[in-house]
Parts: sequence; C-alpha cells; structure tokens
Amino acid sequence: MTEAEFLALPESCQGLELIDGRVIVSPSPSFRHQKLLGRLARALQTWIDVTRAPTTVAQSPLDVRFAPGRILQPDAMVFDIVLPDDVRVPIDWIPMICIEVLSESAAHDRVTKRQIYAATGVREYWIVDPTGSVEVCAGPKLTSSHLAVGVLHSALLPGFVLDLDAFFA
Repeated sequence: MTEAEFLALPESCQGLELIDGRVIVSPSPSFRHQKLLGRLARALQTWIDVTRAPTTVAQSPLDVRFAPGRILQPDAMVFDIVLPDDVRVPIDWIPMICIEVLSESAAHDRVTKRQIYAATGVREYWIVDPTGSVEVCAGPKLTSSHLAVGVLHSALLPGFVLDLDAFFA
C-alpha cells in the first residue's frame, strides 16, 4: 500500500501502521497494557506541568511519519517541542523518546520498531514489559541498553523519576 492510500483510510482507533508498503494491524491491547500506558503518560505529563519543559507527551493512536512509507504509532512518545493542538497528522516531527508497552507482538516492538526508531534519530526507546521491567535503549542507533532498576529516569528529562515498584503495582 502506498503512503497516500494509507493516509486515505478512514479514521480509526485500531492500531494501524505502515512499514515499507505493508500495513501492520495490531490487536487491541490488554487492560494491563492500557493501565500501564495511562500511568506512564500521566507521570510524564505531570513532569511537564511541574517543570514547564517545552515538550509534548502523546500516546497512541497517533500517526508519526518516521520516514516516507513508515508511519508508526508508538504507545507513547515525548517530543522536544510543544506541538500545537491542531498539528497535522501524520506528525512529521521525530519524538526524542518512544515508548512501547509490550504485548503479544513483542518481536515487532523489540526488533522492527527499534530499528526504525534508531534509523530516524529517536534518542531513547523505553520498552516496558508488563511483567515488571523497563529496558532503556539509548546512544547512537539505540545500541546501548540497560534495565531500569528501582526507578526510571532519563537524561533527556531532567528531574523525571518514576518509582517502578509503584508503577507496576
């Protein structure tokens, strides 16, 4: 499918992504997935509200163009600008942080999306495993990774701290 054909599809809450001519349809996420995503988005928004950082947090479904023919919907994303409410979609600004809460299609999140995010300049990629861990990928091409232990923080978000025990409880 071409990008123009993809963008002509009717608006949907279904997770649809375009990767090199293929439409990827994701099943509805689990309740735990959505619960964790909501908690994380609220924590990030609270950090923005408190620090007044010129950033935007958003969550899926929201189309982001990572390259021509590559339109994805990260579960959550942090942009290093304040996006206007009427920003056109797909958004053509690359997030500084992309976040995926793992579901059944973990390989798609761990491999395919990581490669696309790395190739386009995403500076951090958080992979949230609902069983209780967060892998943080950073560095050139997102090649460096570590498991966050106890708390999640980011050099890109000064002062942001997420207590992982409380988050996963």
